[in-house]
Amino acid sequence: MFSVFDVSGKLYLFSGVIGAFITYTVIKGISDLGPAYATMLILLAQLIVSYLIEVFGLFGTEKISFEWIKFIGVALMVSGIMVFCRS
Repeated sequence: MFSVFDVSGKLYLFSGVIGAFITYTVIKGISDLGPAYATMLILLAQLIVSYLIEVFGLFGTEKISFEWIKFIGVALMVSGIMVFCRS
């Protein structure tokens, strides 16, 4: 059990806390916003965070260059969520 502290990258130990936070926010978001709206926001957040991880090369991933077309795609998703909320 104590071998968990022998992990070479201590940042990886933080993943449990991040997972608990994500689980809490998903449950809270669905109860407050409704399942459809919460799911759209969760997917949008996952796309944005994963793209930023790749652009900055975090967690040992290979860096990729920023592409405006992907930014436009995120903007379209945001506008779609806004249209969904008004109807």
